[in-house]
Parts: sequence; C-alpha cells; structure tokens
Amino acid sequence: MRVLYYCPEYYFTHGGRTHARGFFGALGKLPEVEACFLFPEREPARAPVDPGGQSRGARRERLWFLPQTWRQVVRCFAPRPALTRAVIAAIKAKRCDALVIRTGTGRPSIRGIRRACPGVPVCAEVNSALFDEGFHGLALRPLFQRWEVRRFNQADGVTVVSSDLKQYLQKQGVPAEKILVNQNGVDLTALETAGPDRVREQYGIPVSAFVIGYVGGMETFRRLPEVVGQIAELRRAGHDDIYLLMVGDGTDMLAVKAAIEANRAVLGDAVKLAGWRDHGEIPQYLASFDIALFPFTNAYCSPLKLFEYLGAGLATIGPDTPAVREVFEDGVHLRLAKQDGSDLAAIVQELKASPELRQSLAQRGREMVAAGYTWRQNAERVVAHIRQVRGQQ
Repeated sequence: MRVLYYCPEYYFTHGGRTHARGFFGALGKLPEVEACFLFPEREPARAPVDPGGQSRGARRERLWFLPQTWRQVVRCFAPRPALTRAVIAAIKAKRCDALVIRTGTGRPSIRGIRRACPGVPVCAEVNSALFDEGFHGLALRPLFQRWEVRRFNQADGVTVVSSDLKQYLQKQGVPAEKILVNQNGVDLTALETAGPDRVREQYGIPVSAFVIGYVGGMETFRRLPEVVGQIAELRRAGHDDIYLLMVGDGTDMLAVKAAIEANRAVLGDAVKLAGWRDHGEIPQYLASFDIALFPFTNAYCSPLKLFEYLGAGLATIGPDTPAVREVFEDGVHLRLAKQDGSDLAAIVQELKASPELRQSLAQRGREMVAAGYTWRQNAERVVAHIRQVRGQQ
C-alpha cells in the first residue's frame, strides 16, 4: 500500500501536530505500507490556514466586510480547486493507492479527488466537528453542521476519536459501517527521554512540593481559570505545599493570569506558567509532576495528553466524559473528575494522601496504553479500515 497523508497540522504548534507526527511516523514503519508521503511536503512560509494558495491576510482582505464569524464560515466551505489539483497530482506522481485526509477548515475537495482517482480510497480523519464544537448562537448553525458532515461523508471511510463523535456523525447521516472509532495514541519511546528532573529548580519549585501538572491548550472549554481557583482553595485549606505547573498557551491565557492575580494572596508564586513548549521538551516537564491533570473537556474529545500522561507513568486526573470512559476505567487506570467540578479538590487530596494509589494507577494506566494505544496500533487500525472500504468499492 502506498499512502498519501494530507495534513497541514503536521506543521502546526498545537496538539494536532503531535497526533499528525505520531501517526505519520508509525504509518511509514508498517510492513504492509510500501511507502507513505506527506502533503504538503514542507512547511509553508505562513501558517497553513489556506493551503490552496491564498494567504490568510489576502483572504481576510477580500472578506473584510463580513463579521469574523461569517468569515470563518466562508473559509470553511470555500472551494479550493488549486489545492485539489495539487493533491490529485501528488497521488498520481507518487502512485499512491490510498489517501488519508485530516479534516479542517482548509482541505481539498474529496469529491473531486474521488472523481479524478476512482481507484484510490479516501479516508477522512475527523478529530473534531467545527460546527459542533464552536459557532454557538450562529444563525443557521444546524444547516452548517449538516453541510460539514456531508463533506466528511464524501470519503469512502471516516475515522473518529470517540464513539460520541461517531454517534454525532451518524445522526447527521453518515453510515455506521463507514466509521472507525480510533482513539488517540502515544509514543512510549519519546516519553522515556526525560532524564533527571531539572524543571523544579528552573521554576523555583521546592523539592518537597507536591506538583500538579497540566500540559495542553488553553481553550475556554478546558476551564483552566476554574482549576486555578480550586488550587487556591486547597492551599487556603492548609495544603500550602501544592504547586501548579501549567505548560501550554491559548485563548484563555489572559483569564488564567487573571485568576492567578485574583488569588495572589493565597497562591503567592505557587502557579507556574511555562507557556508553549516544543513537544520534545514535554517529557522533561512530565518528570517533574507528582500527578497530571486534564480535568475538563467536551464530550467527544479523546484527550491526547491523557495517553501521554499515562504513557509517562503518571497518576492522572482526567475528565469524566463518555469519550474517556469508553477507554479508561475510573479508579483503575486514572481518576475521573465530574464535569461540574464538584469533586476535583477531593480527588487531588485523595491522590496526595496516598503514594500507593498514585503508583498503582500509574502502573495500570501505562500498561493499558502500551497494550492498545501506541501510534503503531493506531496506524494499523487505519490501514485495516482502508482495506475494508477498498473491498466495498
């Protein structure tokens, strides 16, 4: 099998890059894959929002008269014939017999590719649904949701990160047999490169501190200002050895900083903001955590960082959501926090008080992801799905 992987996110700086590089790296090592190729082949000069040739600035200039939300809608559905032709040319030049497309706002026409390359199955990688995750309050939003999913349905096969997302696509008309649930993965080898813990010294964290760590984006639905508030309450209740180390950046960074300032009297310098860090640095930060935290997210998200936390052998607090529960068991692999935030502080105290519980969760969690959720296993499932849909053509 010769596979072309369309994925501008390979060059991004958010979690999509980690997924893309983990999957693509594993795909190329599978014995059943003769060769795999990346499109675009190199990092664009500007952020690859529109790989079809229009720079972000040029497109903004043309749509200046529209509100920002509607500009985003137009960009999502705008045809990209030049990009489509480029992908078709790459398929033919490299003699690919399968195409995997990571969906996003800037992607080629699946229908156009299938028309030009009728013997090449197209598999759409859907890790989120733009119009389900955002655009709340947008007029005609249900219509845009149907249009978005209809474009996913043009592919021969679809992979999603959770059963919850599969059900969403099914409700919008995608046949169940076309959809593969394929949760996120982990590169265990990369997580073993941490070395000695120098992060605490770097950030002025006492050796005796109990460090709660977070790695990831700072989107609003992560509710990180609320996490800061709960850490403040724990310190106010006498747990003044607790420190919070947050690695990442995003739209809620200002709100996180505001929450820190609002609780400065009790927090002091106990919350450390490391900002965005290259993924190669993350194992070093994970080595400094006593427990890892990713407590809030949306219902269908399969948080990549949960797999990495557990792969690194960390006791972890994750979100009590359908997508997480279908993979991990509360009290066995990790602890799950209710999404109303009512038990997060209690879970932190429980783990802090019991090194034995932390160790058992960390061990079973790592064994679990190693057994079924490496990037190699993720790529194997995608290849098997492509073979299945090819047989149905």
